[in-house]
Amino acid sequence: GKKFFCQRIFAPGNLYFGGIKQMRLKILVVLSVVVLLLGTAGLVSTQAVAAENSEQIVTVNIQDVLLGSEAGQEVKKVLEGKVGEFQEKFQNEQGEVDALRAEIEKKSTVWSQEVKEEKERDYQKRVREMQLKSEDAQFELQQLEKQVMSPVLNELQKVIKEVGEKNGYAMIIDSRAGLLYVDESLDISEIVQKELDARQKAAKETK
Repeated sequence: GKKFFCQRIFAPGNLYFGGIKQMRLKILVVLSVVVLLLGTAGLVSTQAVAAENSEQIVTVNIQDVLLGSEAGQEVKKVLEGKVGEFQEKFQNEQGEVDALRAEIEKKSTVWSQEVKEEKERDYQKRVREMQLKSEDAQFELQQLEKQVMSPVLNELQKVIKEVGEKNGYAMIIDSRAGLLYVDESLDISEIVQKELDARQKAAKETK
């Protein structure tokens, strides 16, 4: 059967809330796809694909294809937009937590033990609440990532299959799969990217 494994295409996260640090909400746009065992019908893998007219082996850099494609850029914008929403949403709350921490550090020597303990409890409660919100935000981003990336990856799978069949390639290998040396002339990443962009454009025009 066909399997198309996708590592974290976009790792939209790491949301850090808590302590006296400023909130950091980053999106690490690391497009990374591992394509394995896509069947004997002529897909990408380290397993040979039967070809009638050629035994040429070529490579494709899946990461570069996705990063350079219009579809990949659109996905990036969607995820970054969501990250911006979370950043704006939590910025004020994070500021309040930071202010409370600063107050505790500044006034703890003049407060009574009871007041200090109450302030510390309040601070720890707010930190836990921020951490939970951070986890919820990361989960939401992960779900959004799957939603927006799935159609692109499905289309890419079809593109690679068709390029392989059309050109009679015996094998198409992800060039980032630990190969020690590959002649640059064997790389078809640009061809795959152009075909992916063309298919995406055609799909939009038919809507």
